[in-house]
Order: sequence, then structure tokens, then C-alpha cells
Amino acid sequence: MEIKVGDMLWVKLKGPANDYGFGEVKEVYQNENNEVCFTFYCLVNGGLRSGLKKEIINKPTGRMVAKLSQSRKEVQEVLKNKR
Repeated sequence: MEIKVGDMLWVKLKGPANDYGFGEVKEVYQNENNEVCFTFYCLVNGGLRSGLKKEIINKPTGRMVAKLSQSRKEVQEVLKNKR
């Protein structure tokens, strides 16, 4: 699978509260170990994150999809209250 800027991907992460993230790829590059890496803005945890191609999740679980939905609802609520 080739990763391109604009792809929407699920990926395993280390560090954030959830051990996974989902978002749009902003940059693709190789690290010092010649592994394919990418940066993306995470819609689950927020913030700009980095991921490895080998850590891409092809089939997200129901829990993961539910968390993404919850995060999107929370963002919409904040935006609605800003108006």
C-alpha cells in the first residue's frame, strides 16, 4: 500500500490517551531507519501526530469508530457554542 498526502488512515500510536489515531496524511517521508513514516492531524486525540506505515490499521474496531464519532460530536458542540 502506497501512502499519499490526503489519505485518511487509522494507525497505532504510542503516547496519547488512546493507543490509535485517525486522520488525513499531511506529509510522507522516510526516517533514519528507512521506514516509511507520515504525519497527520489526529481527529481522535487532536494534534499533529507521526505514524509508521507498518503500524497502519486496516480494519478499525467498533470501539475505535465510536471514539472517533464521540470526538467529532464534541468538536461540533464546541463550535456550536462559539457562535
